[in-house]
Amino acid sequence: MFRKEFKEQGIGDTLFARLKNMEKLLHFSKFYIKFEAGNPTGTMKDRASYATLRHAKEKEYTTIAVASCGNFGASIVQLSQIFDIEPHVYIPESYHSPRIAEMQRLGGIIHRAPGTYEELVELSGKEAEEKGWYNGNPGTEENSQISFEAYESIAYEIFDELEYAPDAVSVSVSNGTCFTGIYMGFRTLFRKGRTDKIPVMVAASTTGGNPIITSFNEGKKKIKELAPDSITETPENEPIISWKSLDGQQALDALWASEGYACGISDEIMIAFSNLLEKEEGLSVLPASAASVAAMSAYVKERATPKSKCFVSVLTSRKY
Repeated sequence: MFRKEFKEQGIGDTLFARLKNMEKLLHFSKFYIKFEAGNPTGTMKDRASYATLRHAKEKEYTTIAVASCGNFGASIVQLSQIFDIEPHVYIPESYHSPRIAEMQRLGGIIHRAPGTYEELVELSGKEAEEKGWYNGNPGTEENSQISFEAYESIAYEIFDELEYAPDAVSVSVSNGTCFTGIYMGFRTLFRKGRTDKIPVMVAASTTGGNPIITSFNEGKKKIKELAPDSITETPENEPIISWKSLDGQQALDALWASEGYACGISDEIMIAFSNLLEKEEGLSVLPASAASVAAMSAYVKERATPKSKCFVSVLTSRKY
């Protein structure tokens, strides 16, 4: 649905490349990356942001409110210019993303408030309702469905390049929205008879700091929130740490349905893989994004069968 519009705005059709140096280092048969950092604001968020803003415009809203750690806010602010919508971005006082200055420069109205990201989602949603703005946060039924559909395009683009479904696809997760959308895209291709399988979905996040990973590895079918004070936020894990994944149940369902794999990655390993990608392949991505490659490495070592030959990691955001 969105692919034609994405193309017109320079969104999507991001780099898909085989990383032969990484193949040798990690002992993969075939290893590819989908470089979502190639989107206009350097992150996969542009797909969901565009879809959300278009929906807000269709409903005749002139103002949108979102909470963000950095990337989603920067994406909403830049793409809001296409739709002539005023963007309000709520950012926790404890966050110090370099993208805040970028948002302000592009005309974003920044609200700093105490609390966690999840608490600011609630705050911004409440204020949007009171002021007649569009609540653009993930987790509402309409935004989730729109964003899932937008992220399905990643699966379709991977399929167009390979002409088959890979054996496994890894994605770094926070709320789980992108992860779920990619799974749904491959599920659609499978149901239409375009592929002979749905890839094993591999979820990566920070160690002990994401309810999708924790719930799956504890064998739970229903997502269980973490205690907010049980997780430790760092500059490296900030983009993916979460005590309440807003689309976590759908992501957890996707893990179970695809016979998936979930892996917590330490900051040290994220940094190591980020440095490795830059040194070996010239790809500059955030440590949190490189977690998807670290998780794929763990999956291949622990669970992949000899029949598994093709692995794809989605690199969700560049360094900025």
